[in-house]
Amino acid sequence: VARYLGTNAPRIAVKASRQTAKAVATVEFRLSRPDTITEADWTRAWLEAVLYPADMPRTSIRPESLIAGRVQPPTPTATETAVTVEFPDISGGWLPSSWEVALLICVDRGAGANPNLDNNHLVREYARVPLFVSSLKLSAAIGIGGFLALYVVLAFTAALLHRRQFEVTRRAAEASSGRSISAWTFALRPTVIAQDAFGYCSLARFQVLMFTLVLAGVYAYVMARTGSLPNVSNTVLALLGITLSGSTLARVIEGPVVDTPNRLWLLGTGIIDPSPRVPRWQDMLAGDGEIDVTRVQALAFSIFAAVALVVQGTGDLEHFEIPEQLNYLIGLSQAVYVAGRALPRESAKRLNEEVRATREAEAAAILKPDDQSTQLAFETTRNALGTSLFDFFGERFQAARLMALRPGERPEPVLY
Repeated sequence: VARYLGTNAPRIAVKASRQTAKAVATVEFRLSRPDTITEADWTRAWLEAVLYPADMPRTSIRPESLIAGRVQPPTPTATETAVTVEFPDISGGWLPSSWEVALLICVDRGAGANPNLDNNHLVREYARVPLFVSSLKLSAAIGIGGFLALYVVLAFTAALLHRRQFEVTRRAAEASSGRSISAWTFALRPTVIAQDAFGYCSLARFQVLMFTLVLAGVYAYVMARTGSLPNVSNTVLALLGITLSGSTLARVIEGPVVDTPNRLWLLGTGIIDPSPRVPRWQDMLAGDGEIDVTRVQALAFSIFAAVALVVQGTGDLEHFEIPEQLNYLIGLSQAVYVAGRALPRESAKRLNEEVRATREAEAAAILKPDDQSTQLAFETTRNALGTSLFDFFGERFQAARLMALRPGERPEPVLY
């Protein structure tokens, strides 16, 4: 082969060549059939591929200078053929490299062939094309860097928006462990970035965040690996569309669990800690004091799809696909989740009724301070309220303050 390349000129035209995003350096070529090869020989020919450093003169090619590639079986037509070649031995360093590729058309000579020719293949013609191979390590670093850069921008924005939450978290950390936390440590939490206006980590927003970051990292990797802006498959667009639609609808219907008059009363009496709520991981799986199975399903299959996008999308983002049934399942889970947010829960309805009854009992006790029956009614509703408040508000519920509450008493406001 080395001798053939040094003494013959290429007579096959290469219409197009491009590197794919696969981990193993893989290049796709499209060759045109030359006039010197009949259509019958063209359709039954073997293809081989070798490469050598781009700065090596053609007359200086030696056998030890050639690196053989693995050619996948072509699918030729009468006039051209597409060829996919893997070069597993040139993907080691951090920097891109330049090569010359020779694509050889070999034809079986049949019986009586020269026994000195391996496999009875005779090189008929060849094509030569320059090849610029990107670095797998550098491309992966760019993909991870793109992911992290976007995440840091979001964290920086969250640090500016949620300063009051950070102060609450810092004071709690110092009180419990004696150690302080930095604003960056707080802002880098995914729960902080994906929270809604009420301080809860939103599942719909977390899904959008996850798919956006994963796609940004995969897209940056593929662009660095192939040297061009890649297309995205319909499956990727469908995943983004499902999560964005769910997030938009959830934002339209989202609202506080507690009615506004009840919420103002709880905060004004000090029964609920008025400091900003800090989002937590369990917010994505639980709501209104109970675990929401629809959220568990939506989160689980969204994670499966994101992992598949990283594993398979980095190899071929344009043709990335997941089973159609999984797409339907993610869409159905998202629809049920949004519908569940729109429908009032029985537990939330019960909580609002209990708070409203306590407010009414307090108002009656204020009007008749000497009436023992109104005072007893207030104490009864007040004592019964504690369980529901703990289920909904957790550590923000101030049980001691509730038990000490007297009709008309209000604590001094605390500013954060």
